[in-house]
Amino acid sequence: MKKITTTILAVLLMSGVSYGAVSDDVYVRKDVYEIQMQGMNTKLDMILDLIKEQREEHKAQMKELKDEMNGIREDVKAHVKESQEEHKAIRSDIAELTRVVSVLSTRVDGLGARIGDTRSNLEGRMSDLQRAVDGRIGDLRNDIYLGLVILGIVVGLPAVQKALQKWEERKAARNASQLPFTLDDVRRLIEENNARMAGRAQA
Repeated sequence: MKKITTTILAVLLMSGVSYGAVSDDVYVRKDVYEIQMQGMNTKLDMILDLIKEQREEHKAQMKELKDEMNGIREDVKAHVKESQEEHKAIRSDIAELTRVVSVLSTRVDGLGARIGDTRSNLEGRMSDLQRAVDGRIGDLRNDIYLGLVILGIVVGLPAVQKALQKWEERKAARNASQLPFTLDDVRRLIEENNARMAGRAQA
C-alpha cells in the first residue's frame, strides 16, 4: 500500500512538472510535446500495471490470510468441541463417581448399623449366658456343700457307724464263703481218695 501511494505521488509530480513546462514554454514544438506525452502515457501504463500487479499480489495475500484464518477458526472450533466433549465426559464421570460414593456410603452406614445391632445382640447374649453359668455354678456349689454336710452328719451318727461296720463284716464273710475250697478241705479230699484207692486194691 505504501508503494502504491508513493507511485501515485510520483506520477502526479511528473505530470505537474510536465504541465508547467508545457504551460511555461510557449515555443515547444508539437513533436516534442507528443513524445513527452507518449513517454508519460508509457510511464502511466507501467504504473497502472504495477498497481494492478500489486493489487493482485495483495488480493492473493488476503486470500491466503483468509484461508489461514479459516483454518485457525476450524482448529479452534475443533479444539472447543473436543474440550466440550472432554468436559462433558468428565462431568459424567464425576456424576457417576458421586453416585457410587453415595451408594457405598449408604451401604457402609447400613453395615455399621448392622454391626452395632449384632454387637448389641452378642453382648446381650453373652450377659445372659454369663448370668446363667453363674447361676448354675452357684446351684452346683450349693448342692455340693449340702451333700457334704449331709454326708458328714450321716457318717458322724453312732448307729450309722455300727451299721456300716456290720455291713463290712457281712461283706467279708460273704467273700470268704464264696471261696470253693479251703486247705483242710483239700487235705480231707486227698485222704478220702487214698482210702478209696486202698480199698479197691484189697478187693
